[in-house]
Order: sequence, then C-alpha cells, then structure tokens
Amino acid sequence: MGFGGRVQLVLFFVAVFGMPAFSQKKDSVSTKKIIINSIKVEGNNRTKTSIILRELTFKKGDSVPTSQWEETCLRSKNNLHNTALFNFVNFDTTSVITGGINLTITVVERWYIWPVPILQLEERNFNTWWVQDHRSLNKTDYGFLISDNNSRGRKEILKVKLQLGYTQQWGVSYIIPYITKNQDLGLQFNFTSSQNKEVAYTSVGDILTFLSTPENVLQQQYTSAIDLTYRQGLYNTHYLELNFAACYINDTLLKLTSDYLPYNLTNTAFFGAKYYFKRDLRDRSAYPLEGYYFDFSLNDYGLGVAIPKERAFNITYAQSSIHKYWKLTNKLYYAIEGEGKVSASGSQPYYLQRGLGYSNDFVRGYEYYVVDGNNYGLVKNEIKFRILNVPVQQLPIKGIPQFDKAYYAFYLTAFSDLGYVGSADTFVQNNYLANTPLWGNGVGIDFVAYYDIVLRFEYSFNRLGQSGFFLHFLADM
Repeated sequence: MGFGGRVQLVLFFVAVFGMPAFSQKKDSVSTKKIIINSIKVEGNNRTKTSIILRELTFKKGDSVPTSQWEETCLRSKNNLHNTALFNFVNFDTTSVITGGINLTITVVERWYIWPVPILQLEERNFNTWWVQDHRSLNKTDYGFLISDNNSRGRKEILKVKLQLGYTQQWGVSYIIPYITKNQDLGLQFNFTSSQNKEVAYTSVGDILTFLSTPENVLQQQYTSAIDLTYRQGLYNTHYLELNFAACYINDTLLKLTSDYLPYNLTNTAFFGAKYYFKRDLRDRSAYPLEGYYFDFSLNDYGLGVAIPKERAFNITYAQSSIHKYWKLTNKLYYAIEGEGKVSASGSQPYYLQRGLGYSNDFVRGYEYYVVDGNNYGLVKNEIKFRILNVPVQQLPIKGIPQFDKAYYAFYLTAFSDLGYVGSADTFVQNNYLANTPLWGNGVGIDFVAYYDIVLRFEYSFNRLGQSGFFLHFLADM
C-alpha cells in the first residue's frame, strides 16, 4: 500500500472511531434561561482578565438554559484549569432584582517563575535507567532552568536553559499564544544547542546500543523552529512550523554505522516543516477522566532541498491519535486510545526514524525495549476505580497562596495494550519484536495531586512471558 493509501487508512480509522466523540449533545428545550448580567474576576494578581475571559464558554449578556448552567460552568472551569495557570477556580453567582445573575470568578494563581536546578535522568523512562543502566549517575543531567510560565500575565512562556552532565545543552524558547486582539493567532520560537559523548546509534535485539567516548564529543546538534499558531474557538488549535536542524558526528561513530545520518555522512543540515492540529475536550489534560482528544500531524524532514543539492533528501510521515474517556459511575472510569504513524519513505536514517518505545509511545510491559520502524499502530485500554479522593485541604503554610492548599487522589487501574510495528531498516539487527503483535496487560495504582503531579505504580505482563514492576511520572493516556 502506498503512502497516500496509508494516510487514507489512518483518516478512515479516525472517522470510524472518532465521529461519535465529535458529536455534540443537543441543547435541551427549556423556557427558563439564565441571563449573565456581569462577569467579575478576582484573584488574578498577574494574569490579565482577558486571558481568563478567553477560556469561558459564555460571555456577558449571554442567555444560558437553566438546565445547562451547571454543565456550562464546569466546562469553563476545566478550560481555566487546563491553561496550567491556576491551582483553583471558583464560580459564585448572585441574583439581581432586574433578573439574571452577576458572576464572580475567583482564581488562585500558580507559582509562575521557577529558577530551579536541573537534576534529571537521560533515559527513555525511569525503569530503563534503574535496570539496564544499573542506576548509573553518569546518565544524569544537571544545570539550571529559568522558566516564566505566565510572562507579562498573558499566558506567555519564556524558558532559558543551561545544562551539563550526560547531555550538555543550552537553549531558549518563547511561546506567545496571542499576538492579535482577537486572541487567535500566536507565535512560538525555540533554539537548542547540545552535545553528547554517548550516543545510541542502533538497536540490537530491540535494545538500544550505545557508543561511549568519554574523551571526545560524539554528536553535536543544533535545532531551531518557528511556529505560527491559530486557536480556533476554545478547543481547536492549528500549528504551522518551519524548522532547521544540523547534526555533526565523530568519525568513530561513522565507522559503526551504515546509515546513521543521510547518505552516511559525518554531518547534515536540513530544513523541515510540520502541520499539526489538535482538538482537546478533556476535563483535565494532566489526568483526564472524561471527554476526548484528537490530533493529527503531517511532517517533512529535508523538504528535498540542500546545499550542495546532491545531499538533498525528503522524509514524509503522518501521525495521528484519538483518546476517549468515559465516566461509568461516580468512581469508575474507562478510557481508550488509538494511535498510528505511516511513512512515505522506506529506508530512513537512524537519526530520524522512531518506532515504539520512545517518549510516551509504548506498549506497557515493554518499557525496556525499543521497536524501531517507520510505521506503527497502538491501542491502549484502561479502566480506573477511584479508591480515595481527598478534596482541597488547607496546609499549614501562611502568606503563599500558591502553596497553602492541596488535594490528592488514588486510582486502582487495570489496562491492556496492543501495538504493532512494521519492518525496521536493514541496519537494525535482530529486531524480532517488529512485524509481530505486542500485547501488554497489567494493574496499577495512580497517585494524582495538584500542580499536575501524577505517579503511576504498575505491574505489567507482556507477550514474551515477562513481567515486572514499573514506575512512571505522567498519565499514560
């Protein structure tokens, strides 16, 4: 099947499984309506009021059916929480003699400026570092990060990073969500420079293989990108990106590989482009329990241009995912995710290809493996039972409202994942997990708290007859 056919297959999958998620509930017929006379915002010491009003599903002067008012308020509260600007949001209404209501929105802002030291593991996940790296401190990064997560009170994010250790890196990024009065167009910029003395240059038996030269830099990288963003309404966002990357490798690494960089060279520099769309209607993006999420991206490395022209290349792939979350009872929840990637190119340089096992794209129970390949499919299922929910509690901290309240909850989970990766390039050795179903099952306990803290303690089984305990720090779906 050609690339166009595979893209059509992905879109067909999205249409079949996604349309029920995109359908909207019809307004119930009601003669009684709530008229919003005024909207007042309190507690936003830094955040501009316009940023808060942008997230509401209603505006001053609107009429909302009484039967839908509670649901409307909840959706707007979730929108405000998902900005990651506030720890707590409260809506209060008062009736007026002339009819209608006055609405007061009270927010508790987060701590936005974080001048914090960097101390992190340089691995695909904590479990790989703990077992395969034998808890080696050589695979740690340290340094300093200055992050302003609400610059100028306009939801802008400025980050400056200086990092040493396993990956020596410095970089700067700036996200401006709105550059127009209508608060729909935005810009994003980033630049990063990094170097490593250890590099994963292939996988053998679905395990990453590294080359280490403590005395010499093996790989130097420079990346930069600029994005034009368009936020369509409340839940749809479009990104159009132009990026540039350059990579230089040591001759020692070149001797071990046949196609690490394009044309088996010691250096490459190329442009790329990406279109990305997401529709996000989750209740809480950090740990969703209800709603749905959909994204789609079309990516191109190389764009078929280079200097000199004989070094030109073009690698195109499409990637998409859809997530759906249901509340079954007051304590029971179910979620399913479908994800896929299809590539137009056959053989791809190892530096640019990615299959399953990277980032959050893996079958649970296979945390120690990478399944290299240019095409894959992934389905995840999970059921959750809330065993404990501690509502907002006052903490013995005075004078710092960003930290004087907290909440947390525990969920018992059971999951089953299924994945499949197409054939990897020929230089990947003994890739026996490709072209075969990857099935993982297990149970776990999730801990969720404010500031988007998530800890997952899981015990998983895979199709190879292996099992083990795994720890993760993000929601899986």
